[in-house]
Formats: sequence, structure tokens, C-alpha cells
Amino acid sequence: MKTRIAGLSTRIAVVGAVVSALMVGGCSESTAPTNVPRGLSVGPDGRPDLRPLALFGGFRSTTFTLTSAGGSFDVGMFTVNFPANSVCDPKTSSYGPGTWDSSCATLGDGQSVTVTATYGFTFAGGPVVDFLPALRFNPNTAVIISTDAYAPVLTYFRSYWLANPGALRYFGMYYTPDLGATAFTDAGLDDSQATHVNLTTGLVWRRVKHFSGYNISSGLPCDPSPDDPDCIDTGGPTIDQ
Repeated sequence: MKTRIAGLSTRIAVVGAVVSALMVGGCSESTAPTNVPRGLSVGPDGRPDLRPLALFGGFRSTTFTLTSAGGSFDVGMFTVNFPANSVCDPKTSSYGPGTWDSSCATLGDGQSVTVTATYGFTFAGGPVVDFLPALRFNPNTAVIISTDAYAPVLTYFRSYWLANPGALRYFGMYYTPDLGATAFTDAGLDDSQATHVNLTTGLVWRRVKHFSGYNISSGLPCDPSPDDPDCIDTGGPTIDQ
């Protein structure tokens, strides 16, 4: 997975792209299955399109409140799970590149933060969700963002993905500062934030250390070269069987 590393903004966005492109470009694996589940389509290369179903146009917004208790929140096609004592107090904690693994004072009893989430679907990047305000998370806990939007194809074609793991090498949950218009990787600098793809449950997930910008996407946002030191090849997601 070749993608670009960039400085992090003050928001988080998660995008799910059309993943028929996963197996296009340098793919030498055997032919993909042709029996596609009802409701799914086949791309121009004859391979299954992992586009999520039941899409809607435009964007919507919702809010949820974080406290020291943590919790699980569904937003659009995504779920964010916060362990207890995982949210740094934004009034006292540092924020920015180089601080993600620093210790922090977390929200105390009676403290809360209201998060606004904007979510929708872009045909360039798929389902997307953006969170405000900027928050950092306790590095001793693991805040997880996940989606099962791709579960029908990931599980239906499980045997194919297991036999051809390279077919998923362009699939990842990336940082994006602009609702999926551009995609970058922070997992290239920190493998604890790598994308995981569970082929049994169909869940796609990763750890996030702050609310600043992440997306599920496919393709090659950039190509590594001596003239572009911020572009790296991460090797693709971790496949959980």
C-alpha cells in the first residue's frame, strides 16, 4: 500500500472507498470469483465491487457525549469504541504530532465533551465521517474505529482473500483532512494504527490516537521516490482470519 504521510489536522474523518479497485494495477493473483452476492455488482475488470449498500446522498450531522466512562457510538456506517478513561482532558492535554503517545490527564467525574459527527457518502471516497472537536486519547488505552460496511464481500469471498492476500494490499483506513478528497497514512509511522481486516466477521478496524483524520480507501495516493520522502509503502492491512 503506497500512500502519503502528512501532518495531522484538527479533525478526524473516516472514508470507505469503492474497493473493486483493490485488485487493479499490478495484480497478478488468480481470477477472482464470479458469483457475486445479490445486491453487489461487478466492476469493469470482472471482479466484485465492495461498494457498501443502502447509500444516501449529502451529509448529515449528529452529536454524542464523551465522559470518563467511555462507550460505543454508531455514526453513519462506523462505530467508535472508547474504553473507560480513554479521553484526554482537552483543557489540559497537549495536542499535535509528537504528542500522541504522551501521558495525559483524562476526563474526570462530572466532565464531558460533546462531539459533533458529520457523516455521509462520497463517490470518490465512499462512506465518510468527520469528528469535531480535536481530541487526544490516553495512550494506555485503545480507541477503535470500525465498519462492517464491507462485510458481505469480505466474508463471502473469504477463501479468495485468504488465497490471494495481495488483492487487499491497497485497502486501508487512512487519515484524511478533507472528508476523503485526499488520503494519507499515519500507520506508516506507527504500526499500532494499522488497518485490520477480519475475514470471518467482515469487520474493518483500526486504533486511533486522536480525532484528526482517517479513511478507508483504495488505490495509490502517491508513489515512493527520492523526490517524495513522505510517501511510503506500508505493505497493506493486517488480515485477521
